[in-house]
Amino acid sequence: MNCLLRSILATVVLLVGLVPPLYARERQSPYQGAEIEFFLKYAEVVEIKELGRGITNPKKVTLELDGVRRHAVFKDIDQFKPGVSAVGQRWEFGFQDSYQTEIAAYEIDKMLGLGMVPATVERVIDNKRGSLQVWVDVLMSEAERLEDKVLPPDLLEWSRMTSDYALFDSLIDNADRHRNNLLVTEEWKIALIDHSRSFRWSGELRDPVKLMRFSTSLLEVLAKLDADRVSERVGKYLSPYQIRGLLKRRDRILERSREQVLVRGESVVMYP
Repeated sequence: MNCLLRSILATVVLLVGLVPPLYARERQSPYQGAEIEFFLKYAEVVEIKELGRGITNPKKVTLELDGVRRHAVFKDIDQFKPGVSAVGQRWEFGFQDSYQTEIAAYEIDKMLGLGMVPATVERVIDNKRGSLQVWVDVLMSEAERLEDKVLPPDLLEWSRMTSDYALFDSLIDNADRHRNNLLVTEEWKIALIDHSRSFRWSGELRDPVKLMRFSTSLLEVLAKLDADRVSERVGKYLSPYQIRGLLKRRDRILERSREQVLVRGESVVMYP
């Protein structure tokens, strides 16, 4: 790595370290952080391969910087359909399937301190602009875990992580979560990929019955989100309508948490 790049990286890491975390229970993830983002943005593209799966036609990219190699996933899909579209069994206004929401999902994850979405940046590869997400080494997908009947080593922590990602998917209105894009890492953490069909305009929750337990620290962060803060982080990738929908869903999530506490009791519903 040349001196200029080293200087830039050192500055980025320092500035990130000066920003206080919004989330009191911020998770440390080996797949996030300033160094990985820097690598994704500036490493040389060594090889590009078709993954051969997924409707968004993602590509596996091999990157190299300063003798270090990493893999990443590149998506350049950017579709938008004005008006009303039929999506599965649901009608949606302003259908979008875009790399831009992949980047927005990572930024929102960082704002919440979840540590579940792998580092994702914007980059031009082969003259195409898209999202570049660091490759995650996994033990298995959630589909494989359930099929093989493998139990997590820490059932309590697993339960909390599943509740956290359910809240995250509700917040970003993820229309494409399934067991194959919910990954189990080697550290037995949850990694969430495939967010190109997220951030719909609707302010209603897609499946509120999945929201049964809540982290008190995560709810505190949600309550602090506002249009200015969200726009500053993801305004380049989301429209004002999408941001408005996200904040309305945030309000619905907070309402849902209060309702569940009244019905089932705080000791059952809440965790740190």
